[in-house]
Amino acid sequence: MSIVEVKFSKNGRVYYFDAVDLLLKKGDFVIVDFNDMNEFAEVVSVKNTEQNDNNLTKVIRKATDKDLQVQQKWQEKQNQAIPLIEKSVLKFGLEMKLVDVTYNFDGSKLLIVYTADSRVDFRELVKELASIFRTRIELKQIGFRDEAKLCGGCGPCGQELCCKRFLSDYTQVSIKMAKTQGLALNPNKINGVCGKLMCCLSYEFEEYKKVADKMPQLGSKVLCEEGEGEVVYQDLIAEKVSLKFVKEDGFEIKSFDLSKLKF
Repeated sequence: MSIVEVKFSKNGRVYYFDAVDLLLKKGDFVIVDFNDMNEFAEVVSVKNTEQNDNNLTKVIRKATDKDLQVQQKWQEKQNQAIPLIEKSVLKFGLEMKLVDVTYNFDGSKLLIVYTADSRVDFRELVKELASIFRTRIELKQIGFRDEAKLCGGCGPCGQELCCKRFLSDYTQVSIKMAKTQGLALNPNKINGVCGKLMCCLSYEFEEYKKVADKMPQLGSKVLCEEGEGEVVYQDLIAEKVSLKFVKEDGFEIKSFDLSKLKF
C-alpha cells in the first residue's frame, strides 16, 4: 500500500493517510476526511509498504482546480477575518493573543488559535463571532512553542527556527541538558524566541552524556603522572580534565587527557 504524509498548513503537524490507488507525489494537494470533515491538505512525502494498515483513513481524492479555487477563497476570507476578530477581543477586554485563523475546506468551521498566560472566558466572544461569520467557531489555546512554530523567525544561531524548518514534534528539553554540556545557565543564552529552553539542547546531549559519565566529578581527587590533583574543569569535547595542584607558594592548574588519569 502507499501511505502519504500530509499537512493541513505549512507549519502544521504531519498526518498519515492511505493513498488507496491514487498516484500521488510530494507537493500534490488532496482532499481527506479529518475529524469527520473534508479538509484540504498538501502531500509532503509518499511511502510504499507491503504491509496493510486498515486503521489509516483513505484519501478521498486528489484536489482539482476547482478545489484549489475554493481553498484560495477561504484563505482570502481568513485574512479578512483577522482584524474583525481582534476588534472583538479588544471589545471584551480578553487577555489573549491571536496567532492563527483557519477555515476548514467547506467553510463550516472557523478555527481561531491563540495564546494566553491564563484561562480565558471566551463565551461572549464566541457568540459575537458566530453572529458575524455565520459559521461554527472553535477556539484553541496553544503553547508558546507552538506559537513560534506557526509564526516562525530566526534563532540565536542566525538560522530559521528548527520548529518551523523541520521539527514535527517537540522533544523533552531540561535544564540538565544545558548543565551537562557546560553551558552558562543564562536564560538569554539557552532560551529560544518562544521563551522556553532551546530544542537544539537535546541534539547532542546523549553524546555529551556518554563522555560526562566517563569523567571524574568536579572537586574530586585523581592521580596522574604529576601526582594527585583536584578536578576543577571538564572539557567534554576534547575529553580533557584540568587539575589543580597545591604548591608551597600557591597552586598550579594543568590540563590532562582523560586517558592519563586514574580515578
